[in-house]
Amino acid sequence: MKKAFKVTMLLVLCVALSVSVLGCSKKEAAPAATGTTQAAAAAPVQKEYRFVMIPILAQSWFDIVYNASVEAADVLGKQMGAKITIDYQASPTADLVAQNELLERAIATKPDGIAIDCIDVQAQLPILREAINRGIPVVLYASVSPEGEMIPYIGNDFYEQGAFAAKELLKRLNYKGKVAIIHGVPTNQPHAERYQAYLDVFADYPEIEVVATVFDYDDIENAQKEAAAILSAHPDLDGFAVCDAAGPVGVGIALKEAGKVGRVKYVGIDDLPQLQVLMQEGVLDLSVATRPNNIGKWCTTSLLMTKLGIEPVIWYDTKFGLLTPDMVKNGVIKGF
Repeated sequence: MKKAFKVTMLLVLCVALSVSVLGCSKKEAAPAATGTTQAAAAAPVQKEYRFVMIPILAQSWFDIVYNASVEAADVLGKQMGAKITIDYQASPTADLVAQNELLERAIATKPDGIAIDCIDVQAQLPILREAINRGIPVVLYASVSPEGEMIPYIGNDFYEQGAFAAKELLKRLNYKGKVAIIHGVPTNQPHAERYQAYLDVFADYPEIEVVATVFDYDDIENAQKEAAAILSAHPDLDGFAVCDAAGPVGVGIALKEAGKVGRVKYVGIDDLPQLQVLMQEGVLDLSVATRPNNIGKWCTTSLLMTKLGIEPVIWYDTKFGLLTPDMVKNGVIKGF
């Protein structure tokens, strides 16, 4: 991806435009769009651009997205003869009020674009529209654009990802046993879609019993505490299902502390460095990754396209990748 990304700006934009035709390919029919597109008339290249990036919270997965966004900004900026800055603004916890404050503050500073993973995209839609109405390009990452809106978004089919992880977990449980689900942020759409996928898949197997569901708010320490409490309350637990990037790290730490590595099965989500270390230690053998590096690079590309007056990809589907022990046996890798 790194080498492929280092092409001329013209080629990047041409490829992006061609992908936009396929952007809604994962659904049988794209929803009718009632919103307006953000791209205006062609604009000259500026000497400087400042894009604000707002994650759900300060956490390792979002750091990966940010770093990839900066990498793309450096490459594209050099090719254009412009300086592109990614202004990263993160709340310490997943708090809707705090994120809204960051978003409103960002709008007031009149940036050249905003990339945000919304805690509750429906509730935050009026603020997103305010930014767009002020001529500020907006792109959602991980969060999905609401039906009827034309806000570009970058991510994958999170329900499909959750269903895949659920089926892989079932294989490791021989399709029977007691399972706990570590949910993420209740209002975050990717977390909710993965959670629903787990419920739907598990419902087809009568010998699978979901004995507990908790929220970790995409925080590793919270996930560890919740997993430890579940292990204490259910000593006969057979498996964990996780819905966010923090969950598998917290679960893995809790399993190590309880001496239950190998006895309680789980499949990871994403490819955080901490998760890769757990995989090296034999705590888990598979993780389904959302490709955060790809997401970060396309956040920058999408915002720049819109700022230049080129219609961006409305949905860039990153798909998902599989992280296995063979991939990390020689050390932590950059990931997807």
